[in-house]
Amino acid sequence: MTVHYFITSQIDTYTSAIEIAEIQRLKLFDDLDQPAAIVTRNYVRDAAQVWNQLGISGRVINLFQYFQGSPDGPMPTTQAVLKQATDVPIENNVGVVDGKTRVKVSTYGDELYYIDYLDKWGFTDRRDFYDQNRLAYSEYFDDSSRLNSRIYYTQSGEPVLTFRYHGGPDNQAILSLIMLYHQHQHLQFDDMDQLMAYFLDCLAQADPDPRFYSDREDVAVVPFQLMKQPAKRYIILHSTFTTNAKRDGEFYPYVKKIAHMTDKLTGIISSTTAEAEDVHARIPGTQSYTVPVSYIPNRQFAKAFSTANRTPGQIIAVARVTKLKQLDHIINIAIMLHQKLPEVDLKIYGYEDSTSDAKTVNHLHQMIKDQQADDYIHFCGYVQDLTEVYEDADVLALTSQFEGFSMAILEALSHGCPVVSYDINYGPGEMVESGVNGELVAADDIRSMYEKLLALLTNEDLLKTYSWQSMIPLNQFSEDSVKADWLKVIEGV
Repeated sequence: MTVHYFITSQIDTYTSAIEIAEIQRLKLFDDLDQPAAIVTRNYVRDAAQVWNQLGISGRVINLFQYFQGSPDGPMPTTQAVLKQATDVPIENNVGVVDGKTRVKVSTYGDELYYIDYLDKWGFTDRRDFYDQNRLAYSEYFDDSSRLNSRIYYTQSGEPVLTFRYHGGPDNQAILSLIMLYHQHQHLQFDDMDQLMAYFLDCLAQADPDPRFYSDREDVAVVPFQLMKQPAKRYIILHSTFTTNAKRDGEFYPYVKKIAHMTDKLTGIISSTTAEAEDVHARIPGTQSYTVPVSYIPNRQFAKAFSTANRTPGQIIAVARVTKLKQLDHIINIAIMLHQKLPEVDLKIYGYEDSTSDAKTVNHLHQMIKDQQADDYIHFCGYVQDLTEVYEDADVLALTSQFEGFSMAILEALSHGCPVVSYDINYGPGEMVESGVNGELVAADDIRSMYEKLLALLTNEDLLKTYSWQSMIPLNQFSEDSVKADWLKVIEGV
């Protein structure tokens, strides 16, 4: 039986667009009678609950769970676990011996999160982490409070995976060795890529014709190179493959690796026809496919959209708050529009990357504050289901430098929300048709974007027309069309 494995890093509470696409893909493959599962690499606490909430219980194979095993039986009580974990009496989550704190308990709701064990000098020697009140792994620290080992356990409490660390710059722990006990063998790996390759080989061994699809290049590209078992391997591009989103641009580092391992790959899958053609021109050694990363359910094409309940002047932007998305453009445009149309309101939906792109996040917030625009420009954070947002807004605006696809455009149009977007690679030009369901303007042309939005927001009849016609150019993104695209991949056409 052929199984299709969609590979990503993790599926947690903050489900990203890539993981949402994988979940949608499971449904398509079910409809095609093609067995499929999502494969995740990272350990995530409470992952089972998240998978259940997303309706994918039993459809995810996690590396750590594969070797640790799955929980069996009812969840033990916190008191029962504490009694077994330490002989030190615990009061108010602290255990004291001879006047010194020797045990600290941290809870997550009604469940144990971790237990710290301190030595007689007060240093934390070991920290045991729990998942559903079952011991998941332990961390051990040296006398500088630096991590030196992490040990994962089977459901019966036996060590199965050990990660060893040594000191690096700025007292940072650096992974130096991974040890795995599996199938009565003690195995060693230098890094997570080697362990991931072994894990994928284990899955491949159990399948006569395994198919692996990498949705995150940092998780699977190197393991694909290291795998020893025969298997079909595909790279799915969710972003541009060059740094400037042009055919002749410089490859991203991971794409350089892909270009030199075409003998290991069965195909490269792009979300748009334009990118697939560019990829084929630059990496001719492997098959290039076009399969949109998302699709519109067939029933949605029969839906009639009403503009009566939309909020006049409501503009939305759906994007992670990073420099690449150029949200300062739409913020400045909203400020200009508000001067002419006081009802204009801009809502920005997406993660704020305050750790990796704090400079951009802080700059945008300061812009809004300096212009005293807080009452009509809002950061709304990540929202998993934007249906009500799309059906309330007058228009979605996109001002990115480039995109790999722009799922936000497809989602907005599928809910009758017109789009005004920069005409960039890749995606907008294949979904937005000027004069039909929105407008395309030249990249970085803030003035033209402003004028198109102003013209649209002051013409109710045009807004209605674009809303009614929102899905006319989108047949290639229908559920049936995307199924047909996947069949071409599966059949190697």
